[in-house]
Amino acid sequence: MKIAIDAAGISSLKVDGEGGAVGTFRFAADFPGFAGHFPGYPVLPAVVQVLTAQVVVEQMLDKPLVMQRLERAKFLKQVRPEQILQVTCRQRKSGVWDARLEADGEPASAFWMTLDEEAGL
Repeated sequence: MKIAIDAAGISSLKVDGEGGAVGTFRFAADFPGFAGHFPGYPVLPAVVQVLTAQVVVEQMLDKPLVMQRLERAKFLKQVRPEQILQVTCRQRKSGVWDARLEADGEPASAFWMTLDEEAGL
């Protein structure tokens, strides 16, 4: 799924130098994350929104990470095919990231995620 998310990126990752990054994505109707969610009315699942934020952090740090914890998750707006999804991630403290997603400029979701390096890397 991470490969498909990466392929949906429509611009280079923008790193702000202050512990934050912004990625921009557009998920086509045939994006595998929409499969079965929901037939005839595709909506990007919350788990894919979280994984997209994780991909942004992994790109910024240039290493794979493992989700340890998700907190304060709020999903405010359905994300539909072809919408522009802007994902902003900012480090709160070591390993903890504040993620905010906007779909076509409107808040879609927000959460904190704790990410750690994969074992053995």
